[in-house]
Amino acid sequence: MNRTWMSEHLESFKALCEAYDQEDRQSDRYTDAKRALNSQMNVQIPTVKEVIKRLDPELVEEITGPQHMSGTSHARRAIDQALGILRDQDEWKANLAPDAPSLIAEEFHPHVWSAASAIWDTGQYRTSVEQASVSLSAHIAKKAGSSLSGRRLVQQAFSPDPPSASQVRLHFPGDRTSDTWKSRQYGLHLIAQGAFAGIRNVAAHVHDEWPEQVALEHLAVLSVVARWTDETEIVVAS
Repeated sequence: MNRTWMSEHLESFKALCEAYDQEDRQSDRYTDAKRALNSQMNVQIPTVKEVIKRLDPELVEEITGPQHMSGTSHARRAIDQALGILRDQDEWKANLAPDAPSLIAEEFHPHVWSAASAIWDTGQYRTSVEQASVSLSAHIAKKAGSSLSGRRLVQQAFSPDPPSASQVRLHFPGDRTSDTWKSRQYGLHLIAQGAFAGIRNVAAHVHDEWPEQVALEHLAVLSVVARWTDETEIVVAS
């Protein structure tokens, strides 16, 4: 919403109301001045109602032309309340929003945050994520003893299938016939491929900067893959 524009319309209408009431105190008759002010108010009322509808719909019915006994007092009271809402909206959002958990970047997996933090403060968030994904790839490759990297690496290393003679798998410990083990291993296999295809590869091939929140969420995904990697065991062909 364009709050400056909204405020200007509310203030303009309020000024007309105040001018009308001042004129009304000076004369009980319906003077030309009152008639002119009332005409100006009627022109502004539709827009003022639309503005107030977006702030507090219950106040809309108070926006009328001058009344016989009360003048514009009802309209002025509604305008004052609407201006107060407009003024304090940011404070309501900051102070009345429910508490929510936040991501603490320093608690991401060390192989992820140590790589990203090197340039994080420069605001190059996309590049920070790319560096973190390179570090993660190296971490996985070292554990698997593989010369592969990125998506090809995790596609092979985390595969739930038994390894061939020339391959090494990184599998979670536990009963490999259980549904729980299969769920965890398939989950790692898929999320790792997604992380390198949808995060690392995109970070490497686009040039637009990423918002900080988006970058943090991407780092969180990489951190999950890194922590799960640490839980795996090396499995070779028997």
